[in-house]
Amino acid sequence: MKKKGFTLIELLIVIAIIGIIVAIAIPNLLTALQKSRQKATMGDMKSLGTSIESYLTDFQMAPGAGSVSFIYQLSDYLIPYHNNNYLPRKDGWGADLRYTSGPIGSNQDVYSIISYGRSNAPTGINILLNPYVVRALQDFDNDICFSNGVFTYGPRTN
Repeated sequence: MKKKGFTLIELLIVIAIIGIIVAIAIPNLLTALQKSRQKATMGDMKSLGTSIESYLTDFQMAPGAGSVSFIYQLSDYLIPYHNNNYLPRKDGWGADLRYTSGPIGSNQDVYSIISYGRSNAPTGINILLNPYVVRALQDFDNDICFSNGVFTYGPRTN
């Protein structure tokens, strides 16, 4: 009588196939996770920009004009203008979102919301003085800057 079961060769083939599938799937999964963090950050930045624009409409100047700070320091200014009284304070990687207003001359209605991306470190390029630089979507260490209602530095959005 012959015993039923798998041979060693059959098991090795199945394990090799599973290994190939995992080798293909894991990098794609990690990239998808980073993209979702990046897109969530960009969505929060747009939402904050809308709140700042509403504040600008009422007071003709950006909140905390002339300062560089973190978004959470603007809670008192922006919560009345933000939906659900919840103000996003951190980017998709868990770092504090940064905020600056009035950086060029004395123009008090200029504002920027900044995320340093996955690295949480500036890229070394002054993103406030070098606007409209668009980087590749897959470089998640790049900074993201939302200024005056548009993304002026960050990943391609199309």
